Amino acid sequence: MASHQRIKATLRRFRRRELSDQGFGTSLIGPGRLVNKNGTYNIYRRGRRQVTPYQALVLMSWKRFWLVVIGSYFGLNLLFSVAYMWVGVEELAGIREGNFWRQLEQVFFFSVQTITTVGYGAVHPVGQLANLIASIEALMGFLFFGIFTGVSFARLSKPIALILFSRYALIAPYEDIASFQFRIATKHDHKMTDVEATLIMTWVEDVGGRRVRRFKSLELERARILMFPLNWTIVHPIDRNSPLSGLSIEDLKRMQAEFLVFIKGYDETFSQTVHASTSYLWDEVKWAHRFLPMYETLPNGHIVLNLEAIDACVEAPLPQ
Repeated sequence: MASHQRIKATLRRFRRRELSDQGFGTSLIGPGRLVNKNGTYNIYRRGRRQVTPYQALVLMSWKRFWLVVIGSYFGLNLLFSVAYMWVGVEELAGIREGNFWRQLEQVFFFSVQTITTVGYGAVHPVGQLANLIASIEALMGFLFFGIFTGVSFARLSKPIALILFSRYALIAPYEDIASFQFRIATKHDHKMTDVEATLIMTWVEDVGGRRVRRFKSLELERARILMFPLNWTIVHPIDRNSPLSGLSIEDLKRMQAEFLVFIKGYDETFSQTVHASTSYLWDEVKWAHRFLPMYETLPNGHIVLNLEAIDACVEAPLPQ
């Protein structure tokens, strides 16, 4: 009971200060998270959901994209091969005698040569229908390669933040108080400047007999850095003005607490602003730990940033 009273007393102050739902609403009550670890929203649409082919091709993974390209390429050639076989192989000069599968193999590779405009000439159409199909296939080849070339360029030129987040957040000592910490680093050598961080705490509480989700922006020790050459440990001091003040890990579990992280910065390679996001659930917070350094200076003066050490931490007692 004392723990419940402490939670209510702590959160009552912040409910009066900030009731913004940050876009998620106040009625999302469930065991799942709002923002996935990869930064996507934990939202799945049904009903009148619409995705354009261009949007789907740009947003899908590279593995799936190449499966679509290769599958479409072979499927299109197989379709035209069936069309050539339907009009008859006698309308294609150069087809050698053989069974059905042997002739289909030759027709398929003729289709490949036609759609790619290679045209070796060993097999060529002589009938009217075969010439008509070859003409349509040549047009389809231009469209096919034009579309996938454009989509490939769009995928390669799409700005991506490539921010690496620590797997866990920490409740760590900070000066003479405790703090909520996590750290980030870039996974590439792109030069990022003017990087900003936003940290939002969301929790569930009982209001008038019903469960309501609350949100509160957490004040950071430093919310913006001009340069981002190494890692950045983002710190929220847990002082008397923090909604985490006086709470334990059991309290966070009872509140279904989640910490939403949003990073924004300017990538000079793309000359655009890029974004990255993730979240930490209450059970992804390590209590009484501190991060270990990620970088070292070599004897020749070079600085090495070890990305594998982004989660490295040790136990550290918290100030009373």
